[in-house]
Amino acid sequence: MSDRTRKVESQLKEIAGEELAGLSDPRIQGLVTVTGVRVSPDLAQATVFYSVLEGEDEEAAHEGLQSAAGRVQAAVGRQTRLRRTPRLRFEPDPVVDRAMSIEAALREVRNSDDANG
Repeated sequence: MSDRTRKVESQLKEIAGEELAGLSDPRIQGLVTVTGVRVSPDLAQATVFYSVLEGEDEEAAHEGLQSAAGRVQAAVGRQTRLRRTPRLRFEPDPVVDRAMSIEAALREVRNSDDANG
């Protein structure tokens, strides 16, 4: 990955996070955190990864993000010097889900050990 791609990803992550924090949509307000961004090699598309607070409605949050995509994309267009504004797509961060699964498995093992010994 080139330095330029990394810079664009970092900039998009910051812009998306700031823009989402300023929205009043109750499906995402204060519940969603932008965890990363991956752009295509030609910078035409960007996947914005997010996590949702535990216990919150992930499906509603995804719908809220899809609804806000145009506004976030417009902010990206205004705040970057890219020839073309990347088309944004929001996806739940698989790393967060994986970490939560590992933590649950460890908790289960710990509880099993406490019960047996």
